[in-house]
Amino acid sequence: MQACIYLPEDLYRRLKERASATGKSMAEQIRESLDRYFTESEAASPKPEDPIWRIAGNAAGAESDLSTRHDQYLYGEAQGAPAGRPAKNTRKKAGAAQ
Repeated sequence: MQACIYLPEDLYRRLKERASATGKSMAEQIRESLDRYFTESEAASPKPEDPIWRIAGNAAGAESDLSTRHDQYLYGEAQGAPAGRPAKNTRKKAGAAQ
């Protein structure tokens, strides 16, 4: 199958120079690049059979802003701090001097 594509001048020049240097046609390089692009992007996309989808949505709660206010829910509001600012973590680390 044939396709006609338009390339910016700089990209065309680079492709043509590489074709000359490698002995691979411009069309062959474009096919290889597209194949690599699709292979890599498909590998990076979650698949419907991925086990992560079995747990997605299983947590329920009344809070709808957990992604932005998780510190407030975990650590509470800082005393004297403006609302919406997370409190500093005052928990002691394991093994820390008391």
